[in-house]
Amino acid sequence: MGYVEDVLGDKEQILHRTHQHLIVLIERVLALLFTVGVFLALGLAILLAPRGDSGNQVRFVVGLIALGSLILPVYVIISAWVRGLRGEELVSRIWRSALAAVLILVAAILLLLNSGFTPIGWVAVIVAALPLVEAVRIFLDWSNEQYIITNRRVMEVRGIINKHVRDSALEKVNDVELDQSVVGRLLNYGTVQIITGSDIGVNMFRRINNPVRFKRAMLNAKEELQVSEDRDLGKPEVSVEAVLSDRETPDRANITDLIEELADLRKRGILSEEEFQAKKKELLARL
Repeated sequence: MGYVEDVLGDKEQILHRTHQHLIVLIERVLALLFTVGVFLALGLAILLAPRGDSGNQVRFVVGLIALGSLILPVYVIISAWVRGLRGEELVSRIWRSALAAVLILVAAILLLLNSGFTPIGWVAVIVAALPLVEAVRIFLDWSNEQYIITNRRVMEVRGIINKHVRDSALEKVNDVELDQSVVGRLLNYGTVQIITGSDIGVNMFRRINNPVRFKRAMLNAKEELQVSEDRDLGKPEVSVEAVLSDRETPDRANITDLIEELADLRKRGILSEEEFQAKKKELLARL
């Protein structure tokens, strides 16, 4: 039994589980894996190149290539700025790329100025292991980040060893907003905002996988919870026929009340949007 199952309440069941899209992981580790490749190539080129002028020429060319490879970390930094990230969010997104850019720049300059400085090769090989370890940590962090819908709440679970769980009760969910860009629709990811009546106000799940299914599962779970609560309280199930049965020929004063009742049925998921509009049009035609 996993950690999530341990924190569930009695008779609480997981209805849907997802995580951030794979594109998020790729963005986070791409610069790191690129850095691993650059420093490993630097180290091997320096250590394995022959001695003398020919070896110095090889190392000089490698230094130029390393200098040109700065384009990727610089692109990551600029793209984060263009997307509007600022402050702590910007720093958390670009610090790895900025560090990689600085290290690559230093190694490239040393090679260009002193191609025969072989200790750089050993330093480059050792440095290549550091971003690789960070990439593994990011992967584990991504794989352990989950967004879960149960029959009672919506949960966000983070952390590899130290766990952080944030949840919102389904009955407190007031509204759900879904944002998908063109690329997000093509790759099937998007951002879901859950607006609640709590002090936190908004839970934002950024670029999660299959957000449409996540939103649908949450709305269905909320509807099932409402129906279950009504059943436990002894409230009779309401239908369109029950609302209109005794009012086949309503007068003008009752039509507004009927439309409000039908709107409530639509809100609770008992009445679809098409059925609501059809009944509303029928009632308005009687005015």
